[in-house]
Parts: sequence; structure tokens; C-alpha cells
Amino acid sequence: MSQRDSSSSSGTPNFVFVAENSHSQARSHAMREHWKQRHGRRREAKSHSRRKSRTLVSRSELNEDTSQSHDALTDGSPDGHQGNSDQNREQYPSVATQLLSGLSRTFSPSRPDPFQTCPVPLTSQHQKLLHHWISTHAAMMFEDLDAADFNPMRDVWFPLDLSNPSSFNCVMAHSAAHLAHLYAGTCPQRGTKSSDALRFKAEALRILRCWLVDPKTELSDDAFAAIIRLLTFERYWGTVAEWKIHRDGLQRMIEAKGGVEELRDNWRLELVVYLVSLMSQPSWLESTNNLEEISRLPSQSPIAHPILLSLDIQKVRCLWLISFIQDMRTFMGSFHRIGLSIFPSVHTAVELLRHNLQLCLESTSVETYVSELEDEMLTCLFSIGVILQESISPLYESTSQTPAFNTLTMLDSALSESQDAWSQSVRNLRSTLCQILVQLYGIGDFKVNYVVELVKVLSMLSLEARRGVEKCLLNLFYSLGDRGNMALIDDGWTPDSLLSTVRGH
Repeated sequence: MSQRDSSSSSGTPNFVFVAENSHSQARSHAMREHWKQRHGRRREAKSHSRRKSRTLVSRSELNEDTSQSHDALTDGSPDGHQGNSDQNREQYPSVATQLLSGLSRTFSPSRPDPFQTCPVPLTSQHQKLLHHWISTHAAMMFEDLDAADFNPMRDVWFPLDLSNPSSFNCVMAHSAAHLAHLYAGTCPQRGTKSSDALRFKAEALRILRCWLVDPKTELSDDAFAAIIRLLTFERYWGTVAEWKIHRDGLQRMIEAKGGVEELRDNWRLELVVYLVSLMSQPSWLESTNNLEEISRLPSQSPIAHPILLSLDIQKVRCLWLISFIQDMRTFMGSFHRIGLSIFPSVHTAVELLRHNLQLCLESTSVETYVSELEDEMLTCLFSIGVILQESISPLYESTSQTPAFNTLTMLDSALSESQDAWSQSVRNLRSTLCQILVQLYGIGDFKVNYVVELVKVLSMLSLEARRGVEKCLLNLFYSLGDRGNMALIDDGWTPDSLLSTVRGH
């Protein structure tokens, strides 16, 4: 006996007798009936679902873009007239149309694909270089941070670099030079032999010259942004002379504009132009730069310059951090052939600082002690860095009457004479280095003040930033130039590593 579904509304099952002669025949009959009933239920379910409406959202919720997208998808006639079936589809929008509407609303505040926002038609080479440039700063730009947190790359440089074709070509030149350096496996240094980088730079200059000869665009935001990016390229891949040419041009533009404060309508541009206006030399280790305003707390500046009233100085400090990290990278390229191994007392001082940093990293529970000690360590590192920068600067080499190493030799000699006083104490080393700065230079007090300003600016940023700079400087001073070991101690202590991970605050 087998059970069959009743077609009546009562739902009572019907039973029929099976006159099969064997158990196997009976089982076969039962299985056939089972599959007939199963297929019947499936057909009934499909028929029922087709009778249901497919409306997921009301027509009023679809925006104008959705209507246009829907028309484009459903209109099959060239004249735009629709038949009855098209009218039904318009009354009940398809799932695909509603999905398109949702995506349109989701991405309406921004364009998710950066390649759609570029100011020039992109070739495959553009895309490769843009991908390299973005990936270099990926951790900084795309880490899951609060939207209110300031992100220098995401909030300032990325929008400015994609704002006009000249700035964009400068970024392509910078990326091409960096990529060529990575493939060559050489230490970064001034000057690049990358033909791609020089070609993109030439294109950026061509566009900028067109703007500068037109009274309508010579003081435009695009012209300012392009000059800033050219200065950035020259700092890392060009020469000091080329940087000075563009820096002088920027200063004339600022004066013609009426001051940096006249850029307040474009706050991103105002920030970066103000930061570069503080520079008289292309490295922040040059003591002739001006850090006085951004190293002070608001309470310490009772009479502020008008430009400071409209600027967020903390954002300027964040931008300065990114600039200084890139400076260390250039410094590494200039210094790697010299190193400190031939200056034993200076190398011993750096070894003392490196040992104490390791103790700091292991003693983070004593925050007050660590903070004071690290400020003293930073003072030592910046003091050594300022002396090294002036010793290797092309400007000093061309104008000085004595060999470039003369200052380093005098520093090593002075440290050797007082080594018993500082060999076990970072605080004593700091005092000794400050005294040496005063003795080596006629404006030594000015240089000591500049070192203090460097420490203040960095101390107003995050602990991550402060320790990252400490690690990089120690690694550069301790390792590079050692003929027995030209490589860095730890890849996590390089400027490139820090730049790819620091959050910029």
C-alpha cells in the first residue's frame, strides 16, 4: 500500500493497494511514487513564486540616476518607446536595477576607484607607478582609523596630487625614481638616472610653464600645488641648486599672492605652502630653517602671526613628520659612503644611545622616566645629525675653505677628550654635544636652539612617531658606512619602513 497526496482541500492522504508480486517490485513502486510527489511539490513551489510580486523597494525610493540606469538596461528600441512588457518591468524594477541603485547611493559621496579621478588619461605605465606610489603609503592611507583623525596622505597629499596634471606628473616622476632605486638595489641618493622619472618631470615643468605665462593661472591653486610637488621631487631626487630655483619661485608667488593666508580657501594648499615657506634649505637638519612657530604651544605664542590664526598647527606638525622621514631617507643616501666607523668616539656615542633606546623599549611602564630620557636621546641624535648634515652638504663643500670632514674630525676629537664624562650617561652626552655645537660654530647657540625646536616638534606628535624617528636615526648613524656591514641592522628601522607604517600623527 502506498500514500498519495490528495488533490482535495481537506489535505487527507489517499492510500492505494499495490498488487506487486514481490517485495522488490513493491519497493520500486514506492520509490517512484516518492519522487513523483517530490517533483510535484517543486513544480508547485516554482509556480507559486512566479505569481508573487518581485517588488523590493518602492518606486519613490529610486533616485534619478537609478531611473536613467534602469532605462538604459531595459530600453531595447532605438527610439526609446517601450512595449507592454517594458512597462511591467518599469512598474516592478528588477533585482539588478535595485542593486545598481544601492551601489550608486553607497558610493555617491566618493569615487572608489582612484584611477577615475586622475587628471590625465592613464596608460599602463601610469597605473603601475600610481599603484607603487599608493602602496608605499598604503598603511598610512587605508588603515582603519577614525574618520576624525587627521591623515596627511589621505586628507592632504592625495587630493592635491590628483588635482592637476602637473602635480600628477611630479608624483609619477617621484614614483618612477623610487621604483628604479628599489630595482637597482642601491642606497637612495640625490640625482636619479631613471629616464621615466626625468620624462615625467619634464612634462610637469612644461605644463607649469604654460600656467606661469598666463595671467589667469600664474597664481592659481594648481600652479602653487605643482611648485610644491616639484620642490618635493628635487629634495629627494634632484639637486640643491634645482630646489633653490623652485623655492625662490615659490616665494615670489607667495608675495605676489599677498601672503600664505590668501590661500585659506584651499586649506590643504595653505598647510603645505606654509610648511615649505619655513624652509630655507631642502633638509630639516639644516639649522637655518624656521621651526620656531610650530615648536611652540599656543600658550607660548601670545602674539601670533595672522597666518597662524587660521592654521591648525598640529596638522602642520603631522605634515612636517612625513617630510622629515623622507629627509632621513635622502640623508641616508648622502651619508652611506661616509658613515661613522672612521670616527670611533662618535660611533661610541651612538652605540650608547642605541643601548639606552633598547632599555627604553623594555621599560615602557615607567613613562615619565622614558619620556625624559628619550628627549635627551633625541637632543643627542639631532645634534649629531645637524653636524653631519653640514659636513656633507654640497653647499658647504663648495664654499668651505677646509675639507668637508673637518667638522666631523673636530667633533670626534672633542668627544674623545670628554669620553670619561659621558660614556655612561646620556644626560652628560647631551650636555657635551651642546657645548661642542657652541665651540664648533660662531652661531652655536642658534644651532642648539634649533636642535631644541626639533625635539619639541617631535615630542608633540605620537610616541610611535618619536620612537620611529629615534630608531631610524640610530640605525643610520650606527650601521651605514661600516665597511664590514653596509646593510641596515633591521629593516623595520629604515625610513621607508617607517614611512609605510607611521600614521602621521
